[in-house]
Amino acid sequence: EVILLASVNSSTRTGSSLSLLSAKTGIGGLASGMDIDELVYNLTSTSRNKILKQQQNVQRLEWKQTAYRSVTSALKEFQSKYLDVLSETNFRSAAFFKTVSASSSSDKVKVSATASASAGSFVINSVTQLATYQTVSSTAAATKPLEGTKSVDDILAGITDGTGLRAGNSFRMSVDGKIKTITLGESFFTGLDETNFVDRLQGLVDSAFGSGRVSVGDSGSGLTLSAEGSTITMYYNGEVMVGLEALGFQGGQSSRLSTSSSLDSLPFAKDLEAGDTFTFKINSANPITVNRTDSLASVINKINSSGAGVKISYSSITDSFTMTATESGAGNNINIEDIDGNLMAALGLTSESTSAPAVTAGKNAILKVNNQTIIRSSNTIDIDGVEVTISDVPETPVTITMTDDTTDLMDSIKKFVEDYNAMAELVNGLTKEDVHRDYQPLSDEQKDEMSESEIKSWEDKAKSGILRGDNILRSISSKFHSVMTGLSVNSTSLYSMGITSAGYGENGKLQIDETKLKQALETKSTEIKELFTSENGLSKKLNDIITGATKTSGPKGTRGTLVEAAGVASTMSDTENSIYEQIKRSNKSILTLQEKLEDEETRLWKRFTAMETALQRLNSQSSILTQFSSGS
Repeated sequence: EVILLASVNSSTRTGSSLSLLSAKTGIGGLASGMDIDELVYNLTSTSRNKILKQQQNVQRLEWKQTAYRSVTSALKEFQSKYLDVLSETNFRSAAFFKTVSASSSSDKVKVSATASASAGSFVINSVTQLATYQTVSSTAAATKPLEGTKSVDDILAGITDGTGLRAGNSFRMSVDGKIKTITLGESFFTGLDETNFVDRLQGLVDSAFGSGRVSVGDSGSGLTLSAEGSTITMYYNGEVMVGLEALGFQGGQSSRLSTSSSLDSLPFAKDLEAGDTFTFKINSANPITVNRTDSLASVINKINSSGAGVKISYSSITDSFTMTATESGAGNNINIEDIDGNLMAALGLTSESTSAPAVTAGKNAILKVNNQTIIRSSNTIDIDGVEVTISDVPETPVTITMTDDTTDLMDSIKKFVEDYNAMAELVNGLTKEDVHRDYQPLSDEQKDEMSESEIKSWEDKAKSGILRGDNILRSISSKFHSVMTGLSVNSTSLYSMGITSAGYGENGKLQIDETKLKQALETKSTEIKELFTSENGLSKKLNDIITGATKTSGPKGTRGTLVEAAGVASTMSDTENSIYEQIKRSNKSILTLQEKLEDEETRLWKRFTAMETALQRLNSQSSILTQFSSGS
C-alpha cells in the first residue's frame, strides 16, 4: 500500500510526517524471527489511511484556494486597468470616449477636445486682454534696517578706555550666503576719529565684497549696513564675540527675514503685539491661528494650504510679502483681517501696516469668438466642448479645428475585449477542467524518486478539475455573460457595435467585427459613450460584479464571494475564509488521528515485546533442560 503525504500551508502545517510515526518501544523479532515492524505497520493500516485521507484533503483545499485566488487576482487586474477612476483607460469615464481631436493655428492658444466636442471649427478673432490674478503686496520693507546699538562716539570711547574695539578684532559678514571674515588691523586704528571711522569700515567691507555692494552708514544712534536686493547677515568669528559686539551688532542679526526662524525672533519693521498666538481671517475661510513660536515658513504653509483661495510668498530681494488670489478675474478676491494680534499688519498686508499695501486688481479675459465678444474670469475657456487655454495675446485670428478620430478608441476597445476574453477563459476554463481521479498528491518520498518534469506533469493532472462545476465561478461567469451579451442602453449594445459571443464552446469569450465597430464609432459615438459610462451602463455593471467577488474591505461576511471562500494574501481575509477554516479542522483531525496511531502502535509493540520476552524465557528454560539431559 502506498502512503501519500499532503503538503500543507505553513500557517496550518501539522509538522508530523506519517512515515515517522512508528512507536518502537520493544525488541523486534529476536526470539520469534518475525518482522515486528512490518506486522505493526500492517495492523495500523486502517488508522494510517484515515490520516492519509485528511492530508490529501488539506492539499486539495490548498490547491482550491490557490485557484480561487488566481481568479481574484485576474478580476482585480482587469478592474484596475479598465474600471478604476485613476486608470488612463478608465471605461467608466465619459472623457475616455472622446473621438474628436482639436488643433490650433497658434502656439499661443492651446486646445484639448473634451468628450462633448464634435467635428467642426471656430475662430478666435481677437483677444483684447488676458485674465489676471488680484494681488496684495507690502509697500514698505518688512524687516527693520540692519543697525547696531552703539553710535560712532560710543565705539570710539570704548577704543580709548580699552574696554571696546581693538586691533586684531574680527567678525564675519554674509552677503547672499557668501561669508567673509573682516579683521580690523593696526592701520585701521591709526589716526581714527569720528570723521573717518565709517569710511575706514566701508573700505574693509569693500575689500571683502567689492566696491558698492554694501553701504556702511551712521544713523546717529548706531552703525547701519544695507545692500539693495541682497541679504546681509552678521556672525561672530567662531566663539569670539568681542569684535562684532564692540561695533554694536549681535550674531545672526540680518537685513532680511529668515523663513526658518520663529515669529518672535524675527526683526519685523512693525513690532509684533504681545501674546502667545495670532489669529487672522482671509476671505470667507475659517480663521487661522498660529503660535508666536511658529516659524515664518510654517505660517506661510498654513495660509497656502488653508483653502482661503490665496497663496502668500516672501521675497528677500524686495523684502516684501505678496498675497495672490488663486482664482483669476475681476472682483475683490482677497480680504485680509487681523482678529487677534497684528501679524498680517506686520507682514504689510492690511491698512494698519506701516504703509498701506499695494492692491492690484484682477482682470477678466476679453476675446471675440466668431465675432461674438466673450468675457471670462479665466484664460482657460470651454468653447463647444473644446478646452481653450490662451497663454498670450495672438497677433492674428486663430482657427480651432475639431476632427473625428476613432483610431485610438477603437484600439482601446479591441484591447478591452482581448483582456475580457482572457479573464472569461480563466473563469470558465476552471469550471470545465477534466478530473483525473487516479492522480493523488505526491508524498516527499515519491517526489524524491521523480524528476522535476515528472512531478510537474503528475501534479498538473492532480490539480486539474479542482474547481470543476464550481458554483461561485459559474455565478460570476453567468453575470458577465448576461451583461456583455444582454445589456442595452438607449437601444445600443455591444451587439450593435459588432461585438458578439464567440460561441458556446469558447468559454464565454467575445469576438469583434472590426468593420461594424469602426462604423459604429463614427456614427454613434455618443450612444456608445452612454452604453459604457451611464449609471446603468456596462462599465458600472462589470465593476459591481467584480467588486461583489473580490471586495476585501469590511468585516467577515460582507466581503466578496471569492474572498469569503479563499481570502487574499496580506489582508485580514487571509485567515478569515471558509477554506482556511476547513484546513484548520482537517489539521486538527490529523493531529488527533496521529495521537491515536501512536497509542495504537505503542500497544502493539508492548504486546509483541511481551511475546518476545516470553519466547526468550522459554528458549532459556529449554536450553537448561537440554543441558541437564545431556549431563545425565
